[in-house]
Amino acid sequence: MIILTPRLIALPLIALLASCGIPQTITPRIAPASVAFAEAQRVEVVLDSFAFEPRTISLAADRPVVLVLVNNASGGHNFSAPGFFAAAQIAASDAAVITDGEVEVAPGGRVELRLIPAAGGYDLDCTHLGHSVLGMSGSIVVR
Repeated sequence: MIILTPRLIALPLIALLASCGIPQTITPRIAPASVAFAEAQRVEVVLDSFAFEPRTISLAADRPVVLVLVNNASGGHNFSAPGFFAAAQIAASDAAVITDGEVEVAPGGRVELRLIPAAGGYDLDCTHLGHSVLGMSGSIVVR
């Protein structure tokens, strides 16, 4: 019989917490002011019911895009893609919306981001507690 002592409970929790990554500070790269975002392709991503729709977002490398994030849920969600945002060039007017690779989208809210994506494959998820585990994850493919 194993007797659970505070030490036996605390040690696995400490090990688990130690394995958690420390958030990386990401400073957005600013897109040139001459970029014609008014003519850019618009790509809508819906955040709802613990899912991103589409789950895989396909974008053209080095071409301006307006990424439209729409939260149809009654609770908050975020669009967390640190690698994607670190590599992309962001319109100066939209840079403040991105914090360390994450964009918060309020319930029923909408956020538009003007950016130029860099080629690569990037992970995407919602970092709100439990959302990713419930299926709110995806990928961004830029070719």
